[in-house]
Amino acid sequence: MDDPLSVLKKVSIAGPGFINFSLQESFWHGQLKTIHRLGNSFGNINLGSGQKIQIEFVSANPTGPLHIGHGRGAAIGDALSNILIHAGYQVTKEYYINDVGNQMDTLGRSVLCRYKELLNRPTNFPDEYYQGEYIYNIAREMTYRFGDKYLDANDNDSITF
Repeated sequence: MDDPLSVLKKVSIAGPGFINFSLQESFWHGQLKTIHRLGNSFGNINLGSGQKIQIEFVSANPTGPLHIGHGRGAAIGDALSNILIHAGYQVTKEYYINDVGNQMDTLGRSVLCRYKELLNRPTNFPDEYYQGEYIYNIAREMTYRFGDKYLDANDNDSITF
């Protein structure tokens, strides 16, 4: 390839801060042939020369609702790690686990307060408890499944379902 710009089919501005590059079909065809020829060794280059790098994956909060971003972050982190490994870096993958002990205790206390509230028992709901609507949803499910069975429970009780 004498002129690296010859692979470009089109360059366009797509809103503030975005530039789209479209590549010639012939470039893609050549890349597919190269991928097929090299097989599993495609992408193995020594760009990183064994340099250490750490990829941190953001974990899903164990006390809140899951959303597509949690799965997307894990998939992108893993894919990026694999690309860097093939580029010659020594990669450490780290998926952070939240402090489930303290967070789970706060979650339990939050749900218990909302549960009592739904059963018309006055409660003190501290600011550090989880405020989201999903806490009410969990508490509603508790009232549906267990009625007032746990109405006299306190913050230090161990409740099992």
